Amino acid sequence: MPRGPRLCHIPGVATGSAPQPPNLLVMLLLSLGSIAFWLLVIVGVQREDDLMIGLALAIGAVVAVAAVTTAVRRARARRAQREQVLDRGTMYRARVVSIRTQGANEFRTRVGFQLEVLPEDGPPYLAVCSESVPNIAIPRIQPDSVIDVWVDPADPQHVVVDPGLVDG
Repeated sequence: MPRGPRLCHIPGVATGSAPQPPNLLVMLLLSLGSIAFWLLVIVGVQREDDLMIGLALAIGAVVAVAAVTTAVRRARARRAQREQVLDRGTMYRARVVSIRTQGANEFRTRVGFQLEVLPEDGPPYLAVCSESVPNIAIPRIQPDSVIDVWVDPADPQHVVVDPGLVDG
């Protein structure tokens, strides 16, 4: 049985449902495109060169489309992997060891969990995951609370917090 958190082997998705940083090459290309956009805008405005400003806008559009496409692909991959675990996984209880806020908006908070999974057929083990949780549900997921999780039978480190707790 695994002893601690480790990365699963599905490209673009980290252990559990924790977000993984984007590919370094994609980040580099988006950064260079953004720099090129601003340089062309500044130089084009100073020189009053409409062609440079038009080129900057074209580069900006390409960078924006690339950023949105990358974000959508990553979100779809995470959602597909989550649905796969919910379809074929096993429900276990887990004790919340710690939580960490990773971002929030008016209605939901992205929470990173460290969980002690309590399988019926083996010793407890640690796993990590990240979920978007309704703000109203946060008091129910504090450290030492026990929650339901779904565990991927092929990778026990890949856990998904029960949708009954985090959806809605």
